[in-house]
Amino acid sequence: MSSVQPSAILATRYSRALDIAVVVVVAGWDLAGAGGELLANLAGYRSAAVQVAAWLVLAAVVTAGSVLLLRGRGGRRSSWTMAALAAAISTVVAAGCPRGHMLAADWGWGIAGWIGVLVLLRRPLTEFVVFLGLEALATFAVLVRDGLTRESLAAFVTVLSASVVIQLAAALAARAVAIPARQAADLAASDAAAREQRVISARVHAARQVRWMAVRETVEPLLQDLAAGRANPADQAVRRDCAIAAARLRRLFAESDDAADPLIHELLACADVAERRGVAADLEAVGAIPAVPAGARRVLTDLAITILSAAATRARITVAAAGDGLIVSFVADCPAGAPLPSADGDIAISHQRDDDVLWVEARWNVR
Repeated sequence: MSSVQPSAILATRYSRALDIAVVVVVAGWDLAGAGGELLANLAGYRSAAVQVAAWLVLAAVVTAGSVLLLRGRGGRRSSWTMAALAAAISTVVAAGCPRGHMLAADWGWGIAGWIGVLVLLRRPLTEFVVFLGLEALATFAVLVRDGLTRESLAAFVTVLSASVVIQLAAALAARAVAIPARQAADLAASDAAAREQRVISARVHAARQVRWMAVRETVEPLLQDLAAGRANPADQAVRRDCAIAAARLRRLFAESDDAADPLIHELLACADVAERRGVAADLEAVGAIPAVPAGARRVLTDLAITILSAAATRARITVAAAGDGLIVSFVADCPAGAPLPSADGDIAISHQRDDDVLWVEARWNVR
């Protein structure tokens, strides 16, 4: 585990703990604060049933908002739907309070603000500020309707200041914890991606080294024989061995290229070697060619190398999509003594000969 990962875990735990703390505070305020104030003034409301029903609806909103917050599933639409419902019910509660005693009996204003903290905790801070402003305006409109006085205005400003400061502090604290948590998580993800890339690069390098050693086993003895004069370049078998070695080297280079279709790219590299020694080699792809794993591609390109190195003047390769796999067909003018390929692994190979014309079909299916 890197040094970044513990900080990401720690920051995430702090963020989770703050979410739980917000849920506890809002639920406690709904039960003890709003519920206690409702019971204390129950006899004075214009309709006690409406007040109780409003409290039950807000309790349901608190429950739904808590579940969404703790599960991390709250979206903009659901958050604002619950916030708007809380603000609307808060206004209804204020309108049902005794005239002249609204601020003393209004239990809905405070819990609606805390519901805003709960459901808008993961939203931008400006949205929460807008919500608090709209809720305050709605409550102030009810206060004006009941008859605004100097005393009621002073009480409104006092209650507004006290509630807004506490609720804004909670919202700011959540965002203060969320920022380092997100940064630490991003750093941890970047570090993990870098380590994974290093592992992949090491594996790719090791695989290329293995393939290079396999090619070297055939190329190095051939070059030594040519340099020592033990191999005659005029010998047809020597020229075929040189063509095979050259094609395998080109394939090795092609395997390291970043190509959209690696199989076609590697077959083209094999065909290019044949063309350099005068063989007219054509390649055609038909249909949507599926992704072929490296092992299967190597078998198919080895087959192409064998046929193209034996071709006298012309060769044709056709790659066609077939069901859940593909078919690679070869047609070449190979002499009767040329080696014939055989089935290898998951690739079925069949061939037939008509005089000097060799036809080979290789079929590969997705497993």
